[in-house]
Amino acid sequence: MKKLGFLAIGIGLLGLWACTPPPQGLQGNVFTSPSAGGQPVHGARVIAQVGSRRVETTTSLDGHFSLQIPGNAQTFTLTVIPPAGQGMAALTFAEVPLSAYRSPYGAASEMNIYLPAPASKTLPGYTARTGHITGNVTFNNQPVVSSTPRGPTQLFDPPQPCEDGLVVYGGGRTVTTNASGDYQIPVTSTNNLYAASGSLWAGNYTGTDTGNCQMATEYFWAQFQLIPEVRVYLNGTSTGQNVALEAFDPQSNPKVTALAVSHDYGALTGFNFNPTSPSWNALSFSTASFTHAIHSGDIELGQYYFLGQTTKNLRVLALPSTDVSQQIMVQSFAVRLSSAGSVLDLSSVQQWRDGTNLNQALTASFLDTPKLAVNDGATLGPNPTLSWSPVPGGQVYVVSVYDQGGSLVWVGYTPKTEIALPIPLSSGGVYSWDVSTDDQTGILEYIGMDPSALQARLYVDFAHYPKLKGFRGSTIHQARGRMAQAFLEGLGYVPQGAYQNLLQRGYRQSVSETRTFSVQ
Repeated sequence: MKKLGFLAIGIGLLGLWACTPPPQGLQGNVFTSPSAGGQPVHGARVIAQVGSRRVETTTSLDGHFSLQIPGNAQTFTLTVIPPAGQGMAALTFAEVPLSAYRSPYGAASEMNIYLPAPASKTLPGYTARTGHITGNVTFNNQPVVSSTPRGPTQLFDPPQPCEDGLVVYGGGRTVTTNASGDYQIPVTSTNNLYAASGSLWAGNYTGTDTGNCQMATEYFWAQFQLIPEVRVYLNGTSTGQNVALEAFDPQSNPKVTALAVSHDYGALTGFNFNPTSPSWNALSFSTASFTHAIHSGDIELGQYYFLGQTTKNLRVLALPSTDVSQQIMVQSFAVRLSSAGSVLDLSSVQQWRDGTNLNQALTASFLDTPKLAVNDGATLGPNPTLSWSPVPGGQVYVVSVYDQGGSLVWVGYTPKTEIALPIPLSSGGVYSWDVSTDDQTGILEYIGMDPSALQARLYVDFAHYPKLKGFRGSTIHQARGRMAQAFLEGLGYVPQGAYQNLLQRGYRQSVSETRTFSVQ
């Protein structure tokens, strides 16, 4: 009988053990952001939190980490803290569903995590190769002479409304014509290329609805010409390409059409778009761009300001009805302004049309902006909890904290409306923070993205827009501008997200105002 009793107890214990699932593995690699070289990060702390259970490890020489969390966990929060003194920022991913990392073999699949870091310096490489595109620009058989000449340092500045005699190669290099209507564009590569290929756009960005650039609410090309492909040999020679302009007018030119765009402000709170109201504090505008197939970047076609209006007709290229490889991209912005002349928060919508649906009007329905629940200038503890209002339609909130010098300290990704900083901040320090969100990116997609690129995408160059030239951005916005500039100088563009059905659904995002706090 005693033996049977022991046997029953043993079976009971085995049953209890059988009900406790074995630990689950999390593993991955930590690198610097691709813009900083993408190097493995050795010695980074990786902390997984499941409820009250906390597990921590450190990355190895190759940046790898591996740790065990409870077997019954459904979600986890992961924080990566870089070694001190290397200029990298920490990251937190909250409420990550573990199911996304399970493999058929009972262990979690690997995840690659990139820490924001200063942009890497260009390493010595192949000798730069240079070629030139030269030619003459005419309209009605007369030379087009620029009255707004550009210098060599403005080669990568985008076309600005009210400039004339512009010639743009590859969507990135922009020059102006001289007193004879001639132009020259240098094309340089350090990638051991012997030739380059890109589109050529030329014209006068001087069209307005009023005839006065200072008073206009619509800016577009008065004349233009598109040459889909120009090949340049990078052997010190020149490629000749003369350009004859034509009117950028849907009334007289079948190559140009009108696209109706409406703004829906229904979800925005705190924005007043009525310019006749005493409490007017916001404006909205749309820009149309031509996205060329294969060879080149975007060409801005016009800027349209919705002052007291909700619908405008944008002049765009008339793509062939069967063309799905080229797009017209419309970016719409809603911006809230302060009486002191600064931009507070903003919401933006990106939408696309191709040749198959270019005749269908667009409606930009703006996301509301997160409203921060911590007062500006508050004094907080070293690990403060930051909170904000929910945004209907927002998927994940991205919380960014910068120090007083404009360096990114920490980024948190969470589906909730509050998050605690997992790293202690410096006593007496002053920090700035904001919150952004969009309607498409889930928490899983943020893992593996370049956080520096995500920050740069939030930057809007206010000086490029005539109605915003007198307004200032926050210290965070200025820091993001430096990140965006680094991408432009290194890659020629700021990397954008790739999302399923993006062209069909469009993409909406918003960013809160910036607030500061000091640490006790």
